[in-house]
Amino acid sequence: MRKHRKQMMSLLTVLGLSVLIRIPVGACTSYYVGSDLTADGSVMFGRTEDIGSSYDKVFQVIESKEIPEDGMWIDEKGYTDFTAPYYNTSITRTYSYTACRDAADYGDGLFGEVGINEMGVAVSATTTAENSEEAQAADPFTGSSGISEENYLDYILCQASTAKQGVEILAQAIDDYGVWYSADGVFISDNTEVWYFEILSGHQYCAIRMPDDKAALIPNCLVIGDVDLDDTENVIASEGIVTVAKEGGIYVAALENPDVNDINVKLTYGGEGYDSYDADRIRAAQYILTGEDNTDIYTEDYQDIFFVPSQKVTIEDLYQLAGSQYEEYTEAGIDFSDARSATASSEIRYIGTASSAECHIIQIRKDMPTELATIEWLSLSSAAYAPMVPFYGALLKDVADSYKEEAPEYTDTSAYWTYQKLGEYLRSDADDAMKEAVKEFYQGYMSKMVEDQASVDEQLLAVYEDAPASLSQTATELGISIAEQTVALAQNLYEEVISGAVLNSYDITYQPFF
Repeated sequence: MRKHRKQMMSLLTVLGLSVLIRIPVGACTSYYVGSDLTADGSVMFGRTEDIGSSYDKVFQVIESKEIPEDGMWIDEKGYTDFTAPYYNTSITRTYSYTACRDAADYGDGLFGEVGINEMGVAVSATTTAENSEEAQAADPFTGSSGISEENYLDYILCQASTAKQGVEILAQAIDDYGVWYSADGVFISDNTEVWYFEILSGHQYCAIRMPDDKAALIPNCLVIGDVDLDDTENVIASEGIVTVAKEGGIYVAALENPDVNDINVKLTYGGEGYDSYDADRIRAAQYILTGEDNTDIYTEDYQDIFFVPSQKVTIEDLYQLAGSQYEEYTEAGIDFSDARSATASSEIRYIGTASSAECHIIQIRKDMPTELATIEWLSLSSAAYAPMVPFYGALLKDVADSYKEEAPEYTDTSAYWTYQKLGEYLRSDADDAMKEAVKEFYQGYMSKMVEDQASVDEQLLAVYEDAPASLSQTATELGISIAEQTVALAQNLYEEVISGAVLNSYDITYQPFF
């Protein structure tokens, strides 16, 4: 997430007031589970966006538009100096796409976090990846004319027709214009494959095709290890990734199979293993999905972020992971702090932190048509105390008013603030039993939505086959309906919680419009 400071709004729930403050922003956590490891054979990946506990996010549909005669993309909001060609020269109009972004009134960039375009290409961006000072000296960032996390999602989704083309578009922009100020990690996918793209330095990058038989937790550091640059089916890297590193004195050879692999990307550009800030989250994610407590993650020579869960993973499992405050350790009678090294930071770094302004899971079903293949599960707040709502992002023409409302200050008509006020209250005024009850409530709600998803898929497939011209409108109305009903449920839940009770049912009444 962002390296510079941003203007934050802090909601004082009990008093009903908002105050303007400036605080350092946090960072983000990404996760991935390959299709061989999930209960339904889908691919799942996503991220928690840790920017601040009260920072309005909006979910929008960005409409298609004519590509200008000069063929140049610009930041229409005027927040950044980056401008570059539309590299996909086969289109005369941009693709429409969804985007979860900052409210415009914050005034510091688009910062698209997650979205899907009409071609089924999805982007999750970004996880700040902290390259080393030596890497920055070897290949400095270029300044405000370079591309950056403010632009990645919008620049890719407006023109990429496949995931690989999205990777190539981002790579070409870095080749031609460089990177503004930060190393980052970005997921780019379509209904056939997922790529993880790491921005390493001013002009260097490496993207890998993610495996179907592995899971991963990606914290705030570079994670790509040994790569074979000749394996162009699975690796796309900058031309100077090795030569620049050698000239700058930072090159680290591959740790395994050096006759085949060309470089260890993480150690070359990141310069180190995992500190406790990063290791805490990898350790916890592996424990949640495997039941094994991998404390080796704190050792200096630990490298591999990939692992294999002990059971098939569901959406509910990944939702639990995104909102985890390591209750799983407490329930098992394990003191999480015991295994942390003497050099660990003083505070445990949770995945489900209060500073998560939005969280999401992209779920790709490879056996579905492109239009229906990808579900965008989105939470406008921390997944610790807010649900994720499913959207058929490639088909959406509009979203619920409460999800797209620009509201940098608290309002009871905004989806973000509706979810946020419950989390704020629970963290500041509720006991552990109430927190646990709300978590269980939303986990049950998520399970009900997942259960109903199979029926919804069937009915949308029928529309796809029998009345394809109405498919987009049907998916849009469905998305608005479930979003509105979830916001209403969250409002009711808040009233129940502050009154000292908790709802004991989670009936979902939404119906597809057939």
